[in-house]
Amino acid sequence: MEKKPSRNFTFRIKGATADCLEKEAKQKEISLNTLANQIFNMHADWHSNAGKAGFLPVRRALLVELLKRHSDKDISEIARYVAKETTKDIVLLLRKQYNTKSFLGVIETSIKASNYPYQHEVNDTMHTFIIQHDMGKKWSIYLADLYQSMIEELDAKRVNCDLTDNTISFSIDEKYILKQV
Repeated sequence: MEKKPSRNFTFRIKGATADCLEKEAKQKEISLNTLANQIFNMHADWHSNAGKAGFLPVRRALLVELLKRHSDKDISEIARYVAKETTKDIVLLLRKQYNTKSFLGVIETSIKASNYPYQHEVNDTMHTFIIQHDMGKKWSIYLADLYQSMIEELDAKRVNCDLTDNTISFSIDEKYILKQV
């Protein structure tokens, strides 16, 4: 996608909202302009179409409690089903194309939207994600199997995944993705 030059806009923002934004920018030690760009980017990348793609805001406590009632095997099966049935549609709806870059972009944006602390490192063609969700072992199982299955949808080989009770990490090497989408 070609880079377009930035443009200037003028907005009127309600006083309480402006105060909140200024406070957040100060806490994050960034300019108000940078914060506004982050908000606009997240809206364009995620919020404007996430609901159409089937995402819902759900309380963590609900997910944790529901997962407690299922076996690890059930959770893995559910994750694989969700990945198989929804991955391509979600990536197409959110990015308008289905390729490795758009796929990895959707993964990263969904992590950001969940407000998980994370790292995404790129070394040549190797992408490594480390996600700290703090929702327990069963959520780790779900996310690990979900991402593993999503990546397998691209016929990727050499996917490495590791998990703890509150963190998952996975690596995918773009050069081992067989399916050219």
